[in-house]
Amino acid sequence: MNKINIGIDIDGTLTEYHSFLPYLNNLLGTKVTPEQLTQYDLHEIFGMDYEDFVAVFDEHSVPIYKTSIPRVCAKEHLQWFDRQFNIVYITARYKDYMELTKDWLTTNGFPKRQLVCTGSHDKLQALQEYQVGLMVEDRLENALEIWDKLQVPVYLLDTPYNQAKLPEGIVRVQDWHDIRKQIHHHFKIKER
Repeated sequence: MNKINIGIDIDGTLTEYHSFLPYLNNLLGTKVTPEQLTQYDLHEIFGMDYEDFVAVFDEHSVPIYKTSIPRVCAKEHLQWFDRQFNIVYITARYKDYMELTKDWLTTNGFPKRQLVCTGSHDKLQALQEYQVGLMVEDRLENALEIWDKLQVPVYLLDTPYNQAKLPEGIVRVQDWHDIRKQIHHHFKIKER
């Protein structure tokens, strides 16, 4: 049986969705909590203009990405996924962060597999190019577009900023344990 290509987002999916908060709170003198992250675009939450926030984030991306905290049990589950699927990491990070991202993945024990830095939230071309048959994502707009345009099923990791009614091809999951359970059920995979 041929292995299915599974796309895995990084920020908010392999990393804790709020792992950048300590750095930004310290930098900006704010006290934003994870529960306050009710929208994906963070400028309003931090009380900034969009352009100003993007400039600050871009200037500090390297330390933010380097200190990102992996989601609980993501490493262990991805090692299992790696035996069942062909993993393709698909992130909106800029190509300039390719080596930094590879280093972060290696340092945190994730399988060394194909990494695609799209430089934008438009991941459709990467999913088509790598013939991704299943995607794990945290950004609601990405999940909706992937399902709507490509009919690729998406597991959407639950966060405060991605709450909405979901179409049938998008399954809300609580954590990596839940993703693995859903995959077992969907693909009828037996543990070895």
